[in-house]
Amino acid sequence: MIKNIVFDLGHVLIDIDPKRSLRAFGALVRPQTDKQLITADGLLGGHSSKLIDAYQVGQINTEQFIQSILPYCREGVTGKQIMDAWLAMLLPFQTEKAQLLRQLHAKGIPFYILSNINDSHVEWTRQNCAELQLSAGLFFSNEMHAAKPDDQAYQILIDRTGIIPSQTLYIDDLPANIEAGKRFGFQCLQATDDESWMPVVQQLA
Repeated sequence: MIKNIVFDLGHVLIDIDPKRSLRAFGALVRPQTDKQLITADGLLGGHSSKLIDAYQVGQINTEQFIQSILPYCREGVTGKQIMDAWLAMLLPFQTEKAQLLRQLHAKGIPFYILSNINDSHVEWTRQNCAELQLSAGLFFSNEMHAAKPDDQAYQILIDRTGIIPSQTLYIDDLPANIEAGKRFGFQCLQATDDESWMPVVQQLA
């Protein structure tokens, strides 16, 4: 029996298009810039960019993130341009997904957010995804100083909420995160697209 739901954000509740940010950064940085500074895999949580990883676990803040990128940029590029490029990947919150969260809340089904994220994306989600405030708990990597698929991220979620993994549906898009969830005993569902998970949750709501 499912009593709780744990959602990932990117590519699950929030649609993201990393190519938008990559194109935007491509217009800002000098041609010889190290390609590992900002990578598509890194934007998807693939840990191929040390800078993104550090930002996600709160080792650096937004200003430090900007200052780390500026030396690689063309002359005259501003911090605002860098952040605009960074935020370009985030797409508008779908009305259907917002309604689904409201339905879960109205039915009394606790849902939690467990996301690898950074300061600026947290700010964006709080401004643009009001329904996330209906969650029973927001567990962000930059605040926990732990990122999926590390065991610590899942253990913090369990310890702070008291949820029983076997009674909890965990939805994430990345196979490595799903495998970590299985190790903890969650009922796991990989989100390959919206149709792979939304009908399941709609039945619960």
